[in-house]
Amino acid sequence: MKILTDAAANEWLTKFKEASTSIDDRDSKLTAVAYEIEKDLHIVGATAIEDRLQDGVPETIANLEKAGIKLWVLTGDKRETAIEIGYSTKVLTPQMHLTEVVDGPQQNVKALVAMELMRHIKIGNLPDYQLAALDENKRFSLKSLLKIFVLLGNWWRRTWLIWRRFYLMSIKRMWLSKEDYLDYSEELDEDVVAEKRRADPRIQRRKVRELAREIIEDFWKDPKNTNAIKQHDDEGSMVSDDPPAVFQRAKSAKASITRRGKNDESNTTESSRIQKLALARVSVDNKETFDEEALSMQSYRPAKAATNFDKKKRTIFEKAFATDSFVRHGKLSKHLKKEYLDALAIDEKEQSGRQEIESMVGSSSATKPKGHFDVSSVKRGLVVEGAALKHLLGDPVLEEMLFAVASCSDSVIACRVSPIQKALLLKMVRKYVSPTPTTLAIGDGANDVGMIQEAHIGIGISGLEGQQAVNASDFAIAQFRFLESLLLIHGRWNFMRMSKAILFFFYKNALLIGTMIVFTPYCLYSGTPLYDQWVISVFNFVGGSIPILFMAFFDRDLPRDYVMRHPQVYESGPNNEFLSLRMTFRWVVICIIQIYTVYYFSAPGLELGGGMTSAFKGLMGNWNRDVVGDGEGGDLKVFGTTIYSQLIYVVTFKVRKHTIVSPDLQQTIYSHLISLQSLLRR
Repeated sequence: MKILTDAAANEWLTKFKEASTSIDDRDSKLTAVAYEIEKDLHIVGATAIEDRLQDGVPETIANLEKAGIKLWVLTGDKRETAIEIGYSTKVLTPQMHLTEVVDGPQQNVKALVAMELMRHIKIGNLPDYQLAALDENKRFSLKSLLKIFVLLGNWWRRTWLIWRRFYLMSIKRMWLSKEDYLDYSEELDEDVVAEKRRADPRIQRRKVRELAREIIEDFWKDPKNTNAIKQHDDEGSMVSDDPPAVFQRAKSAKASITRRGKNDESNTTESSRIQKLALARVSVDNKETFDEEALSMQSYRPAKAATNFDKKKRTIFEKAFATDSFVRHGKLSKHLKKEYLDALAIDEKEQSGRQEIESMVGSSSATKPKGHFDVSSVKRGLVVEGAALKHLLGDPVLEEMLFAVASCSDSVIACRVSPIQKALLLKMVRKYVSPTPTTLAIGDGANDVGMIQEAHIGIGISGLEGQQAVNASDFAIAQFRFLESLLLIHGRWNFMRMSKAILFFFYKNALLIGTMIVFTPYCLYSGTPLYDQWVISVFNFVGGSIPILFMAFFDRDLPRDYVMRHPQVYESGPNNEFLSLRMTFRWVVICIIQIYTVYYFSAPGLELGGGMTSAFKGLMGNWNRDVVGDGEGGDLKVFGTTIYSQLIYVVTFKVRKHTIVSPDLQQTIYSHLISLQSLLRR
């Protein structure tokens, strides 16, 4: 509030009336009048709106991050609120280095993104953008030989795009409406751009790199940025190595490196050199500090880095049959070297003794870190304002530059974004992030509908915001915390069951046809089927499908409680361990072995009269001593149906072997069966 005299109030009202009725430059005059009155104010009170988080949101987000799921937050809140919510939901952590791309002059926004890109290149987070990866490799290798097939595929896709464009311009345009024609043309243009990037992604990456250099060079040469240069020299803020300006909660990479470098007495010289190189100003004038090949942390590692794992401890089964790469490469705790385990035991004893001494003397000094600190291991977060996105969206090179930086960030928050920008951001994630990720969008309001529809999987939260998000989504949940069970439990089980079911359906049909192929030489390649036609038809409907469906419904390789305690097991799905090439090849080998085993363990016993079904009865009844049996059986149907029965047994036992029914599910099924039995008795 502000208390005015009658004269001051009348004077200001006169000025306000003149400014509001002015024809020329009305906005600036109203602003000047507002500045005149809005000073020397007294605060009467403050109001606030509390937007409380639902129960379990921070824990759910933390577990999803442990599961290897990368989280992006797209919100309409302002930057300060979005950052605070990011900390409260554990999307951001105090140890995370935070980069804020705020609204400002176009040159400053582009320069900040370009500097962050070059920083990631220098510390080795973007090896595909380094000069070594962009240069043409002219040496002959197996990859160059395989490029022939790649070129053929590119030629075919280009031919198909040319035909689609000709078909659109000449034929399809006649019956398409103007809106449909524009939509189809825009989709075709996107396919053309994607094809150019797919043909040789290094061309686009080289453009991104060159544009970043040009932006940085123009920024430092502009005399308007004198204050920014001075501020950078003093604090390093232009390369975003300072903590967030609002809360001062995040620890910067510079502070972490400095602290660790001081504590590591054995690597003082190397640490100081790495600090200078890692935090050097991004500039094109200083060629030494701009050469990311020399600045990359990867270049300071030994060519043959020492490992603490002993590969000799791997078993034959782990080498040949393990689908998990950590098990196959011998990177489990049981594969650690003995000297490393002994060193860990000594360190634990020293640390416990040091803590005991510190507790006695009241010291809180940090323990001595072990080994070399890698700058690329620092977690990084990116905060982008919607107003800053307008300087970057629309240009494919700038968009790829932004998403190259975002792909290196552990968490991304886009604040003050409109519903259209939410959908565009998600669309560009699918377009520029390589490899193309599977996207999931979750929201509870009408402003999230575009984002939900653009994602591969859309989830709506039913609540106070209405049902628009739920109606436009693929799945609907009541609270955000239910997303943890939907992904980590049901999503993982579903992918595991579907992978096994696909392999089983191919396996059982290959087993059936394989035995028929093995039988082909014995029928002189006449095409005579080993099995009766009715038997073949029933196999896919009843004989081989019912056990597989049982497995697809009830298989649980890991209990629910174990998965919730160890969300890292979810990574087996994104890593495609259930349906990898290695797993498929294993099934092919097992299928071939079982084909020959089933046939040659069954056929010899059925040949030369062994298939006579009534042999015992005919001999004992003394019907005809010259003919074994009474003439029934021993034909091709009996021969094939007997082998068919062995196939059913093999498929059923293999399904039983691969099906793991947890004890809680067994108890549930048993209780339902008891209830059904009592109901039938009534």
